[in-house]
Amino acid sequence: MYLVLMVAMLFTSLPALVSCNKDEDDDNSTYSYSESEQTTLVTGFALQADADVLASLDSVHFTIDYNNGLIYNADSLPVGTDISALKVTVDFLNTVSSAVFSITGATVQADTTITYTSQMSKSLDFTGNTKLTVTSADESQVKDYEVKVLVHKMNPDSLVIPQSWRRDLPGYASNLQGHKAVKQGDVYRIMTYDGSVCTMLWANSLNQPIWTPQTVDVPFVPQVKSLCATDDALYVLGADGTLYTSADGGEWASCGVVWHTLLGSYEDRVLGVAGSDGYYYHDEYPRPMGFTAKELEDGFPVSNASGMLQTDNRWTVSQQTLLVGGLDSEGNPLNNVWGYDGSHWGKINNIHSTALPALADATLFAYYIYRPAPGVRRYKCQPTLFVMGGKRADGTLNSTIYLSSTQGVTWTVADSTMVQPGYMTKFYGAQAFVNYESLSASVTASGPQRIVSPVVTWECPFFYLFGGYNDQGALLPYVWRGVYLRMTNSPVY
Repeated sequence: MYLVLMVAMLFTSLPALVSCNKDEDDDNSTYSYSESEQTTLVTGFALQADADVLASLDSVHFTIDYNNGLIYNADSLPVGTDISALKVTVDFLNTVSSAVFSITGATVQADTTITYTSQMSKSLDFTGNTKLTVTSADESQVKDYEVKVLVHKMNPDSLVIPQSWRRDLPGYASNLQGHKAVKQGDVYRIMTYDGSVCTMLWANSLNQPIWTPQTVDVPFVPQVKSLCATDDALYVLGADGTLYTSADGGEWASCGVVWHTLLGSYEDRVLGVAGSDGYYYHDEYPRPMGFTAKELEDGFPVSNASGMLQTDNRWTVSQQTLLVGGLDSEGNPLNNVWGYDGSHWGKINNIHSTALPALADATLFAYYIYRPAPGVRRYKCQPTLFVMGGKRADGTLNSTIYLSSTQGVTWTVADSTMVQPGYMTKFYGAQAFVNYESLSASVTASGPQRIVSPVVTWECPFFYLFGGYNDQGALLPYVWRGVYLRMTNSPVY
């Protein structure tokens, strides 16, 4: 079972990320230029290899914008790259009379002009203003190109959770006994309970500043932290473990089953742990045809696991779901990752090659990081599981971020570019959502744009962390918003 689930989950494909960089070879668009334009058309621009400056420097892709007279690398070079002495190679559509670089305002090279030839050995300083003037063979046409070698001012492979992006938690009140946010289909819902009044809030978007509240009459005391959703229904446990359901949170009805723990949803049903006093078994509602209750496997969490994360992959015919950590029947935190395929649970992670510690009430979500492609100055987005927060075995709260690019089989500690900021309170039990948001780039604000299939807007995934609790068990009144910084850059085409 371990091997089957490991292979299946290893190749899970998360939703396509439209902001992932695309190689220029993928673009099949055709462009036409007038005869006069063709006489001064630059068709290729590259930096020559120089390992002392940067590995694979000659593979940096440059975009040529004839209409706006721009030549630039859309994917900026790493922070700190020295661009004061670089050699270049330039290609032209037709033979030209001359091609002259004019350099002004550079930090090292004095203002000068340098005529380009295919055998040119001189270096150019791109720290100031660089202009390439191309004159046609018959000298009837002249075209100026502004040449920019862009360098990141910040490490783009950083995870940022700015304090300025923090928002108030919808529905927060200091006297709440429970607060939980879920996504039901295309609607986000929040349940709160203060000991006597239950309120449901809803919004169509995580960006929505005002959530619509509705006070609801529940004929039971809800375990708000157990709230979960399928596309068509909400589910929550009462204080006595009775499972209740509602279409929208307004009216609730008993499902006629009593559970110890509500784990989460799978397709159109919810999964739970039933039983007590050392004997616990898997249960589902509504039970699918042929379902047989099975005793929990060794190391399966009885309670306090992360929320269940649903994924799909092309290697299996059924949907996959994951959960991380939790407590065993004796209250001990676990570091296990469990997967479910619609009929069987199986342990996913290799505990002999994992950095994932035992955690209760951790936050698990699917996101992305970037990794350099071998041998070239290109970066590929990589679907990655994130674990944040949670309670450690010694009772302290976790602030380390753990990553898995193998769909939960192995885990690593995120490096220093992806850390939970110090101003962010340590937490457990927060809910995570990933939301795609349209970003725009302007030439004046963010530098030049691409001309081959120009990109001025793109969808960027941001992650949101709702609420959670501090080390005193108090509800945290914030929604944190974060992003992998490279995704905020215009996609490379």
